[in-house]
Amino acid sequence: MKLRTLLILLPAAVFPATCAFGQQTLRGTVSDENGAPLEAAAVQLLRGSNKQLVNYALTDAQGLFSLTTGETGDSLRILVSVLGYAPHEQPVRPGETLLIRIRQQAFNLREVEIRPGRVWGRQDTINYDVAQFLSPKDESIRDVIRKLPGINIDEAGAISYNGKDISNFYVEGMDLMGGRYGQMTNNLDAKAVETVQILENHQPIRILQDKVKTENIALNLKLRPEFRDKWMVFLQGGLGATPLLWKGSLNAMQLSRRSQSAYLYKGNNTGNDVTEEQNILFENQLGQIRETETPSFLRQPSLMAPLKKERLLFNEVHSLSANRLYRPDETTRLRIHAGYTHDRREQERGSETTYYRTDDTVRIAEQSHTRLRSGQAELGLSLEKNADEQYLTNRFRAFGNHHSSLSAYTGNRPLVQEIQTPEAGLRNDFRIIRNSGSYTLEAYSLLRYNHRPSRLNIGNESQALNLNELYADHSLAIHRKKGAVSHQYSAGVSGQRTNIRNGFSLYAIPSWQWNVSKWNASLGIPLVWTAYPGADFSRAAVNPSLSLRYKYNYAWSFSLSGSYRESYGDVTDLYTSPYRTDYRSTVVNKGFLSLRQQQTYSAYTEYKRTVQEFFASLSFRYHRQYANRMYEQIFEGEQITLQAHELGNISSGESLRGTLSKGFYDWRLNTSLDYTLSRNRGEQWVHGQRMPFRYDRMQYEPKITWTPLRRFELGYQSTFRYGSSLIGSSTRLDPLWNVVQKLQLTCEIADIEINLAGEHYHNDVSGDRSVDAFFADLSLRWKPRRWQFELTATNLSDRREYRYTEYSDIQSYTSWIHIRGREFLLSARYAFR
Repeated sequence: MKLRTLLILLPAAVFPATCAFGQQTLRGTVSDENGAPLEAAAVQLLRGSNKQLVNYALTDAQGLFSLTTGETGDSLRILVSVLGYAPHEQPVRPGETLLIRIRQQAFNLREVEIRPGRVWGRQDTINYDVAQFLSPKDESIRDVIRKLPGINIDEAGAISYNGKDISNFYVEGMDLMGGRYGQMTNNLDAKAVETVQILENHQPIRILQDKVKTENIALNLKLRPEFRDKWMVFLQGGLGATPLLWKGSLNAMQLSRRSQSAYLYKGNNTGNDVTEEQNILFENQLGQIRETETPSFLRQPSLMAPLKKERLLFNEVHSLSANRLYRPDETTRLRIHAGYTHDRREQERGSETTYYRTDDTVRIAEQSHTRLRSGQAELGLSLEKNADEQYLTNRFRAFGNHHSSLSAYTGNRPLVQEIQTPEAGLRNDFRIIRNSGSYTLEAYSLLRYNHRPSRLNIGNESQALNLNELYADHSLAIHRKKGAVSHQYSAGVSGQRTNIRNGFSLYAIPSWQWNVSKWNASLGIPLVWTAYPGADFSRAAVNPSLSLRYKYNYAWSFSLSGSYRESYGDVTDLYTSPYRTDYRSTVVNKGFLSLRQQQTYSAYTEYKRTVQEFFASLSFRYHRQYANRMYEQIFEGEQITLQAHELGNISSGESLRGTLSKGFYDWRLNTSLDYTLSRNRGEQWVHGQRMPFRYDRMQYEPKITWTPLRRFELGYQSTFRYGSSLIGSSTRLDPLWNVVQKLQLTCEIADIEINLAGEHYHNDVSGDRSVDAFFADLSLRWKPRRWQFELTATNLSDRREYRYTEYSDIQSYTSWIHIRGREFLLSARYAFR
C-alpha cells in the first residue's frame, strides 16, 4: 500500500516544483517578400554605433530564430543576411517578437561555372535535391529515398543514415506520424517533395539545445511550394485472377507548416502487408531509465521465411488510419492518431528440426496449415509545447488487439492447435522541463496498464494464462550547465503490479556531459535498487556508461563507448506452474528471477564528402554477458520440456559493420555496400553438462541504381549471407550460403512504362545440396494525365514451393513453404489535385 500511495502521489509533488523564471529573449521569423520562410539566414544582434556583436543565430527550416541577451537600452540592432537577398537591419528591444521580410537581390559571379549539385551540406544539415534523383517510375517518396547516397531503407521501412537509425521524422519540420513514418514514405507523392534533409546531432527539445548534446539523426522533408497546404488525394482499385485478386486504396494528405492531415485506407489479398505501415519504427524514450517491457506467456506462430513477403503471404487485409496535427502557435503541437487493421493470413509449410546433443541427435519433422487472424485498434493523443523557456509533452494511448491462430498439424499424431493472445491497454507519458534561474528542472511520469488473457487450446485440452499489469515510473531531475560541463542529477521510483508478483525500483542517476571545441564526453552512473518482496528478491546495482566523441572536421568523426548494465527477467520467471507454449513445448520455471550482467564496448567512425556524394561508416561492437539461468531441453518422444536451472553461464560476441555509399553525378549512378561480420558464443545445458556453441555470420549487401536517361533506369540489389556453426568441441555444421539477387529494368516507350524484375534465390540446404529459385515479374504502366493504369504479372514461372535451411544455437531448421503462383492484376489510379 505504501508503494502504491507513493506512485500515485509523487506526480502531485513533482509538477509544482518546476516553476521557473524567464530570460530576455529576442525571437522572430525571417521570410521573403512572398512570406515564404528562409532557412539558414544569418541573424546578428549588434550593440552600439560600432556594431559590436552580442549574439548570433541561424534560422531553422521554418525561418525561426531566437537570441538571448542581458543587454538593455536603445542601442541594440539586428542584421539579417542570406545569399541572394539584400541585407536587412533595424533597431530592436529584448523581448520583442519580429516578423522580418527581406527582398531578393541579384548578384554576378565572373569566370565561374556553377553546376547545381544533387547533395550539399551546411553545418549539421545535409540536403538532397529530390528532382535530381527522381525518375518517372517513382511514385512514393520512399522510391526516391532508397536511392539517396548515405541513406538506407530496410525491408520493414526503417530509415538509417551512415549506419545509424533515425530518431525523428518530419515533414516541413513537423512530426505528423509520431514514429509511424512508413505511412508517410509509402504514400506521399514523390513529386511533392523538393528536398530531403538529414539533421545530424539533432536535439529536438529547444530548452536543452545548449545544455545536452546528442548524436541523434533526424530526417525532414521539404515540400515544393505548389504542394504545400494543398490536398493530395489518390484513389486506386484493381482486380486480378488465379485466384480472384483485389486491391484498393484511398490516400488523402494535406501538409503545411500550420497544420497537417493524412487519412489512409489500404486493402488487398495480393500478399502486400500494408499493416507494416502502422508499425512504430522509433519511439523516443522520455524516462530516465530503460522501461520494463510488458511480459507475455504465449506468442503467435511466425509465417515468415527468407523470401520476399509478397511471394509467401496468402492474406486478406484492411488497414485504416487517420492522423491530424494542429499547430496553434509557433511552439505548440497537438497530434491525434487513430488506426485500425484487420488481417487474415494462412500458410502451408513443413520442416525438419535437428537438435544436436552431446551423445546423439534428435530430429523432429512436422507439417502444418496455419490460419492467423488479427484485429488491432488504437487511439493516440499527443500535446507538445516546445519553447525556449519550457518544454511540456503529454502522450496518451489506448489500444486493443486480438490475435488468434488455428494450426492443423499432420503426421503420426494429427492435431489442431489454437492460440489466442488478445490484449487491451492504456498508457500516458508526461514530461515537463522549465528554467529556474541558472538551473533547469525536469519532471516525468508514466502510467501504463495492460490486460493479456492468453489461451492455448490443443484438441480437447485448454490452458488459460492471464496477465494483468499496472506499471508506473516517476522521476525528478535537475540540469545545470557550468562552463563546458553540463550536470544532470535525477532520482525516481518505478513499480510494477501484476497478478503474479509485485516489484519496484528506486534509482538515482548522476550524469555529466563535457563539450569543448571538437570533443564531447558523457558519463552516467545510474544507481538502481530493485526488489520483488513476494519473491524474496532484492538487489542493488551500479550501471555506469561512458562515451567519447571527437569531430576532427566536417568530414571525419570518431566515437568510443563502454557500458555495464545489470538487468533482470520479468514476472513470468516467477510463475512456478508448468505451462505449454505450443502443442510440443512446455516451460518449467523454478520461481527465481533471472539475472543478466552485460558489458558492451563499441567504436564508430564516419566519413562524408557531400559534394562528392561519398559516405562511409565503420563500427565495431563487443559484448560479454553473465547470466544465472540456463534452460535444458528434455525430450520425451517429440515432446520438449524447457527446464530452468539456476546455473551461471557466459555468452559473448563481436561484430564489425560497415557502410559505403557513393553517387556519381555525371553518370546519374548511385552505389552502396553494407557489410556485417559477426561471431557469437554461448553455452546450453544438455544431459547434465555444458555444451558450448559458436555461430559465425558474414553478410554483404551491394546496391546499384543507374538512370542514364530520364526514361530508363536499371537497379541491382543482392544479399550474400554466409553462416556456420560449431557445437561442442567436434560437431561442425556445414557452412551455408544464402544468396538473393534482384535485377529491375524500367524503360518508357511511347508513354508506356515497362518494368521487368527478376529475382534469384540460392540456398544451401546441406553441405552438398543447394536449391535455386528464379522469379520474374512484369508490369506495364500508362499515365494519361491524372490517371494511371497498370497491368502486372507476378511469378511468371509459376513456382509453388520454396526450401531453405537456417541455424540457431544448437539447432538447424530445414523447411519448405507453399508460395503464391502466377498471378495477373489490372489496376487503375486517379489523382485529385
